[in-house]
Amino acid sequence: MTTKDDITLLTKEEKLKKIDILRIAHPEFKKALELIRMCHATHLNYSEPQCLLITGNYGTGKSSIMEIYLQKHQKIIPLERTTKVAILAGDIRYPTTINTFLESMLYHLGDSHPTKGTIGNKQHRLIKFISDSEVELIMLDEFQHFVNRDGNDKINHSVADCLKSIINSTKVPVVLIGMDESELVLKANGQLKRRFSFRHHLNSFNCVNAERTDYFRLLLNNLDEKLPFKNLAGLKEHGMWEKFNGATNGNMNSLMKIVRTAAKYAVEAEQEKIEMEHFSKAFELHISIMNGANPFK
Repeated sequence: MTTKDDITLLTKEEKLKKIDILRIAHPEFKKALELIRMCHATHLNYSEPQCLLITGNYGTGKSSIMEIYLQKHQKIIPLERTTKVAILAGDIRYPTTINTFLESMLYHLGDSHPTKGTIGNKQHRLIKFISDSEVELIMLDEFQHFVNRDGNDKINHSVADCLKSIINSTKVPVVLIGMDESELVLKANGQLKRRFSFRHHLNSFNCVNAERTDYFRLLLNNLDEKLPFKNLAGLKEHGMWEKFNGATNGNMNSLMKIVRTAAKYAVEAEQEKIEMEHFSKAFELHISIMNGANPFK
């Protein structure tokens, strides 16, 4: 692990790489990863796989959780007749139909002709592929696409039933990730709801009270300490955390965009810390997703 004393030994390219891969595993993030791990472990229990639904608004880190879990636990190993894929992972397309759902999962498992055959044939093939590939866990992002976005919140019950059937047939645990409206799908399908008894919601870090403010400042300090600079930028200090809260409304994606971009400006300027001008330039660059006027001017 690189310490603050080692920072001066890093090249510009090494500093920029550290900024690009920087992640903050805050408690809600860690809890989500632990729940996924617990579900994953139940693939050995063929009678009752445990399933999980992770929800949250845009920019709360849902996709990053999936990405990090895959980096740590994905295994792709050639077998005698096929390839072992420990985790079947992919996005749910919009609009979702049984055909697009099955074809996407077949594609991610390496089926050379995922669009070939009837719905029944595709589902049978998928179940066999999951078994032959020794899949231990299924992770699907954008689960809210099971809900129609035309304003009537109509749920695609046929696709939900298809997913339920796949879980019942394969006994493989499933982790679904999506926006808050994903809950509507499970509420409308009692059997699927019982499978997904694990739930986890990712909140934004907006400072609505003293407890959330302390939490936000702790996160900012953690981030500050991980940045590749000899001196801290003082992100948690009064006058700074208020600026970040106002600019991002506690949205993790927006926060990381400002900090990463400002850090890169500081590296290019060969500074020992991020200065206010760097945060200001970063805000202006990402102004389309920020909240209000530039507080760093």
